[in-house]
Amino acid sequence: MEPNAPLNLMILGKKQAGKSSSANTILGQEAFDLKNRVTSECSERHATVSGRLVSVVDTPGLFDTQMTHEEIMMEIAKSVYLSSPGPHAFLIVFPVNMRFTEHEQQIPQIIEIMFGQEVLKYSIILFTHGDLLKQNNIEDLINGNIKLRHLVQQCGGRFHVFNNEDANNREQNIGLLQKIDTMIEQNYGYYSNQMYEDAYRFRQLEEERRRVNIKLCYFLSITFCFCSVIHLLSFNNINLKITYHLSYMNETFFNCIILLICLGENVSIL
Repeated sequence: MEPNAPLNLMILGKKQAGKSSSANTILGQEAFDLKNRVTSECSERHATVSGRLVSVVDTPGLFDTQMTHEEIMMEIAKSVYLSSPGPHAFLIVFPVNMRFTEHEQQIPQIIEIMFGQEVLKYSIILFTHGDLLKQNNIEDLINGNIKLRHLVQQCGGRFHVFNNEDANNREQNIGLLQKIDTMIEQNYGYYSNQMYEDAYRFRQLEEERRRVNIKLCYFLSITFCFCSVIHLLSFNNINLKITYHLSYMNETFFNCIILLICLGENVSIL
């Protein structure tokens, strides 16, 4: 993977584990709103980090009892759509002080059911609340808990620690990105399967339809402006009215040009 190649990340974990705070630490800004302490729907944010475009998809908490089964399935589908053509890394978030109950032990298997059997090869355990470790070592914590050690082993032994209270400490962020890049090299790219391929095709169709709609609006606006000018030829004060409508036409024309440029179209004015 090229050093400045775009990076797609997805953050998973139980509610109030520190997913949104971790996403903000990665992006280096308050991209996700922390006022609502519980994420209820998937959302995506982007930022340039160390010279590369990084996209992060934040997700609702696993085992969220306030969501129906249908709502959970809809959010899974939305997360796949937002992260298509596929995430380079799934970051599975656990606070360092979390009790590892049966629920926590089931998380890797649940993620496999949601996204596919190979997903853990593209996953990293991200421990939050690193400040609570104090003088302790994260390796000692992992090795001292057989359930936690097994969890990390399921993700290829990959883990990282964030102290989101010290979000300005960019070294912790750089360390995570380096681990992600190493994993990408081992996996030869981002994660994908049939579900992601279908989502990406649908996303491309949606974007193409949006471009067509914008172009149609552009064409209709210009046509309307020219027709308005021609219609004015039968009225008095012709110079004043033509000047007004030409001014409106130019504004509409350049607004449409700007929209096309934002959509990545090659625009030339003959």
